[in-house]
Amino acid sequence: MQAAEADIIGIVSGTNGTASLPLGVFPPELSIPTPAEDSAPVEYAEALGEAHLAFSRHRHRKDGGHYLTPSAVARYMADCSAYPESHVRVLDPGSGTGILAAAACESAADSKTVTSLHVDAYETHPLLADLSRLALVHTGKWLAQRGVALTFNVRNGDFVLENAVAPRLNGQRHRRMKEATDRYDLIISNPPYLKIGKDDPRAAAWGSVVHGQPNIYALFMAVSAELLSDSGRLVYIVPRSFASGLYFRKFREVFFHRVTPTAVHLFESRRDVFRSQTVLQENMVLTARRRMEEESPGGGQILVSHSHGASDLPHRTSFLVDSSSVLDMESENRELSIPTCPQDLQLVRAVRSWPNTLHSIGLDISTGPVVPFRSTKFLTQAPNGDSAAPLLWMQHVRSMRTTWPLTACDKPQWIDVCPESTKVLVADETYVLLRRFSAKEEKHRLVAAPLLQGALGAAMVGLENHLNYIRGVSRPLEEELAYGLAALFNSTFLDRYFRISSGNTQVSATELRSMPLPTETQIRLMGAEVKATCDSGDDLLYLDEMVADVLNLSPEICAGMELSGR
Repeated sequence: MQAAEADIIGIVSGTNGTASLPLGVFPPELSIPTPAEDSAPVEYAEALGEAHLAFSRHRHRKDGGHYLTPSAVARYMADCSAYPESHVRVLDPGSGTGILAAAACESAADSKTVTSLHVDAYETHPLLADLSRLALVHTGKWLAQRGVALTFNVRNGDFVLENAVAPRLNGQRHRRMKEATDRYDLIISNPPYLKIGKDDPRAAAWGSVVHGQPNIYALFMAVSAELLSDSGRLVYIVPRSFASGLYFRKFREVFFHRVTPTAVHLFESRRDVFRSQTVLQENMVLTARRRMEEESPGGGQILVSHSHGASDLPHRTSFLVDSSSVLDMESENRELSIPTCPQDLQLVRAVRSWPNTLHSIGLDISTGPVVPFRSTKFLTQAPNGDSAAPLLWMQHVRSMRTTWPLTACDKPQWIDVCPESTKVLVADETYVLLRRFSAKEEKHRLVAAPLLQGALGAAMVGLENHLNYIRGVSRPLEEELAYGLAALFNSTFLDRYFRISSGNTQVSATELRSMPLPTETQIRLMGAEVKATCDSGDDLLYLDEMVADVLNLSPEICAGMELSGR
């Protein structure tokens, strides 16, 4: 133990007595700051986090997908909960250096109603667990000066497993859940973000919320929903990816039957919130309360707010919306949409009123079957006689135009045709191609172009795995329909709807398959007009105006959008 630690380690004192908390031996490379007596708990926890980050970089270590919460975000999250009772039980799963628990204690003390707090914290990283204890020791001293007692327990263990389904005992299944009187009034968390395998013990223990390859943060949210008291609040900062998509559908079904969202804050920048830690997630803060059994899911109102990042949180824009406009519990996917202005709400209502999907008009969407690393022996830069097919990548697809081959392309643009490779080739038909990925801060996420039958002069075509393609199933995909669909997907309106509904930069076939579409007549009208323009070589600067006119979108929806044809 370093000599300086003798001044840091003390006792937590208050009306409930005292408790001494031994700490482990810290590595000499870890420079632990000493707090000033009047240092706010959040500042000290943040200083511990910075010290640990410097140490981690020195040791080249990763921390299991955990990213430390900035002080501005921690305080905002703590203020999202009310503190009406004199005694408050707080849970901080994945506590890091304890900054969220410290923020909750600060906020509770400011409420003037709280006289005592108990904090339970979980942290799997032994060193971070010790730093959490340091932060809470200081928090206890700070609270005692304000007449508030603190007791706490930092568990160096796995939050998900320790609160999971236990093995069969005496013929019954039991959960290690808290008794109702021991559940939590506030659960506040910045959980780890990492994918785990389906055979991971944590995924197996919570199989009711797992589909595909789960992300650990969703399991944290599911467990926390079970541990809320009847009047409890849950405040989580998480990637937005859980709000839509097939992988999280089971989770959303379970989670939103346990809790009712009361507030959603969206950070528009992918880089600003965890700026010093190279996190490129689109993050949100979700506040929810426990839903009573007799209460129907999806009722009430939700406060929706947004800011660019953490620095402008005090100047965030917010407005109240009906829960049903944000959380669609009636749909199969139960998606959580995040509009950021009244025009977004009107756009969502307009799109959801459209009568069709791809399936209803006899079409489907799939992901390009050519996975390069699995098909390396078939890929080539030059055709081998007549036994080669064009290979299209994302680079070949621009708004309303498919250009192949490209003169400046460092990827193979041909694929040899043989009995083995035909399994990953598609027939020469008319398709609509869509990029599956966009750059993190790219203006548009939906980029689509028609690929007409015969355009490449080959009987088969290779479509690389970073493309989606719309194809005919019960009917051929005709040119006019293909042009119309491509125009619709390229419009600012549908791109904005996709952004409201999904925080992913990946454009999944599942999400597009369920996306509402207008009438076939309207799609064909758009197709006829845009086809004539494309064929004449004219620019598409009027594309948004044309789409708005055909679909009869209101001026209110168009207001505030930066419309163009790109």
